[in-house]
Amino acid sequence: MSIHHNNPGPGHHGLPGANSPILRNLEIYWQSLRHARHIPARNDIAPQGIDAALPYAFILQRVGPGVARMRVAGQKIHELLRMDARGMPVSVLFAPDSREQLRALVETAFTQPAIVAASLIAPAQRFRTALSGTILMLPLRDENDQTSRVLGALVSDGATDDRPRRFDLAPGRAVRIDTLAITLASSQPVPPPADVAPQTQRPDVVRPALRLVIDNG
Repeated sequence: MSIHHNNPGPGHHGLPGANSPILRNLEIYWQSLRHARHIPARNDIAPQGIDAALPYAFILQRVGPGVARMRVAGQKIHELLRMDARGMPVSVLFAPDSREQLRALVETAFTQPAIVAASLIAPAQRFRTALSGTILMLPLRDENDQTSRVLGALVSDGATDDRPRRFDLAPGRAVRIDTLAITLASSQPVPPPADVAPQTQRPDVVRPALRLVIDNG
């Protein structure tokens, strides 16, 4: 597995996801939310902004080093697993031999933080054709300005059937890691000067949560 660091954006040819309009548009949307180059917040994500990607999308929550659970998962993720993916570790999408490498990539996305993309393969089996795919992970801030969330998607080519599919990281294919050279804002509010009375602030606008969309197409 070769690593390509700090490459140009999602259209850079030869890197995972470069040929996927769904993944390119998802990253373009995420980049549009990077005001002053900060990492977008979980509450910034609006379903209508990623409508085409919703069936393939997920939101991860970090629960330990290299371990993340899917808090939200689209219909295509459910079809790959043949079960409701919400609450499941993202590693359930991967074969046991690839889970340690996945763990390292997940931890990189959260802690660098970094954009991470990798090519995947689900090998052919008896009466089952091989599936190729790509996973993209884009870090998000939580309400405490910590990168404990990831917006991502897994897009695959090929037909699914009535049994779960598990992926390996595609051998010999580059992995994209774009480290985000930023400093997160402090989670501690700055106190006002002693001679200035604190202002009454309007409550934040409640943004719609990313919802599960059933794709019957």
